[in-house]
Amino acid sequence: MAKKMLGMLLTSALVCGSLGAGTGHAQSGRALPAEKKEVKNVILFITDGMSLSDVNLTRWVQGGKPLEMDAYFKGLVRTYASDSLTTDSAAGASAYATGHKVKSETVSISPDKVTMPFIDKPSEQETAKPLPTLLEAARLKGKGTGLVFTCELTDATPAVFASHAESRDNAHSIAEQMVYSGVDLVLGGGSGYLVPGDKEINRKDGEDLTKVLKANGYEYATSRIDLLSSQTNKIWGLFNEGALDADLDLDPQKQPTLAEMTTIAANKLSSNENGFFLMVEASQIDWFGHDNDPVGIVTETQAFDRALKAAIDFAKKDGNTAVISVSDHATGGLNMTNYDTMKDLQPIFTKAKHTSYGLEGRINESNYKKMLEEEYGLSDLTKEEEEAVKKGLKDNLSPVIGGILGERAGVSFSTGDHTSEEVGLFAYHPNDFLPTDYAGRGVVENTDVGKYLQLILGLDLPALENKLFLPASDLEAKGAKVTVDKSDKENPVVVVTKGTKTIKLPVDKNIALTDGKTIKLSTPTLLIKNKVWVSKDAVALIQ
Repeated sequence: MAKKMLGMLLTSALVCGSLGAGTGHAQSGRALPAEKKEVKNVILFITDGMSLSDVNLTRWVQGGKPLEMDAYFKGLVRTYASDSLTTDSAAGASAYATGHKVKSETVSISPDKVTMPFIDKPSEQETAKPLPTLLEAARLKGKGTGLVFTCELTDATPAVFASHAESRDNAHSIAEQMVYSGVDLVLGGGSGYLVPGDKEINRKDGEDLTKVLKANGYEYATSRIDLLSSQTNKIWGLFNEGALDADLDLDPQKQPTLAEMTTIAANKLSSNENGFFLMVEASQIDWFGHDNDPVGIVTETQAFDRALKAAIDFAKKDGNTAVISVSDHATGGLNMTNYDTMKDLQPIFTKAKHTSYGLEGRINESNYKKMLEEEYGLSDLTKEEEEAVKKGLKDNLSPVIGGILGERAGVSFSTGDHTSEEVGLFAYHPNDFLPTDYAGRGVVENTDVGKYLQLILGLDLPALENKLFLPASDLEAKGAKVTVDKSDKENPVVVVTKGTKTIKLPVDKNIALTDGKTIKLSTPTLLIKNKVWVSKDAVALIQ
């Protein structure tokens, strides 16, 4: 009987694997007429680093009761990059933003390295080319656009929707592109990246980008109170110099929750009669996965679940909004090996007053016993655990606290890095047309989700690929000479000359300087791997 059951399980696994890799299409959703597939608004959640094991643990911590997301689970997503089985956030999120697999660490540009199957390698001329994003296409179509996150604005996931870069580490360039991107609403952390100063995150070019925002008609909010009292729909709200505090740690007088930001963003963007595209990232599930902190993972997953509920409540009331939730990848390899009961598991988490990050600056070698007892109920540290805490205080305490709590909860981790496992797909569509209907299978590619989003929003990103960002050769074909002035290394300028006419295109800005005038362009001028990319309207300035 056991052999027969094993055979049935193997057969089932093979069938599921074949379906996941196949190209057949389900007919029920695809048979809908186009007007039933398209929606006015899309709210896309990206739960950075969230695995299905994280979801399972969170469910048990809250007593086994279903999470909001449980009702909308629709399938699995494969997340590999163009050059790796395991992706990073930049490549993982770029696939959703552009509908293309890209190289790890790159921000919405075509890959110059393709080592994985099923991916066409671009020609030499097309490598490192900016790929149009959902946000850019939605903005050009007249829709409202927004980004909500709990990390810094320059972090990989928000960056890929409103900027393009050879490396996700190019924070200076990414921040400037985002400010000049034309996005209507930005809520999250990272104000330090916009202003000059002595800190590592501050701008070294002397520019204060908050002044640029205000000059372009944006309200600039720095606290939760500012956000709640805001009357404008064109707003940047950055509520910390770096990332926001974790949900369990934040001061509600200073920083809004993810659910609050999601609700406010949807309500503000809905004033656009053409609809909107909003990306919401639950950023820090990934960070606690890296540090193997189960309390952080659970509480951040719960914070996302509340934000998802807020979005779906909005969508059901609106009647013309789809809500999709995916992860860019999983992180940490969480395993539950608990043979005890739920009631043995719960107290380890319910006693926690803060995440391990919330102890930073407050815990030291003289008070750690008292702090760990007050914060987590840990009054029975072993000698080995005490030594580990002392060592962690000099290096990184988060994995140490996570390990101690995990040992008691029956939770362990296989890595402090990303994993290549499939992630969950959660979806709501008013006419029940889902990404799995579009792909025709239950295990979909991350690029399938990106293309699905294009379809339901009525966006044609492939058509924009040869229109939105044009190579310098298009200027040269009109008889112009193109050079790059790098005399100010922090602010290079593309200089275009033809006869007596000179046009200056500051890199990462959507402006042209000519004949003493400043002309606004549809997209910023870019310099990626020494290749110049300009907007179509910049080319049109050359007669």
